[in-house]
Amino acid sequence: MKTLDDEALVQSFEERLRTHARRPGATSASVARTRVLARLPEASRPVPWMRLAAAAALVVVLIVAVWLGSPRPAGERTAGQTLAFAPALGPNVVTWVIDSRTTVYFVLSRDGSETRGVS
Repeated sequence: MKTLDDEALVQSFEERLRTHARRPGATSASVARTRVLARLPEASRPVPWMRLAAAAALVVVLIVAVWLGSPRPAGERTAGQTLAFAPALGPNVVTWVIDSRTTVYFVLSRDGSETRGVS
């Protein structure tokens, strides 16, 4: 429980704190800033040619990433596609290769035929 003495102590502390806050600082803000900055260690600046080398490396990485990630034209095949073999298809199947990821299979049959090829 708080007593009257506790309340009086809190009030007197707050009054002394307000009085202390009103007084001007011992040193001006600019002088204090200069002193603090003088105590800090010097930040080493990167060499300008290192920035240029880092920028050039970033450009090379971006060019390679775009080149490897871009889709290939329809006639161009990669090494993996050249070695891959097409599945064995029946004589009634027509295949259209639109691009490296799209192949269309047409199965030709007579009307009423029960046997079907690749679907």
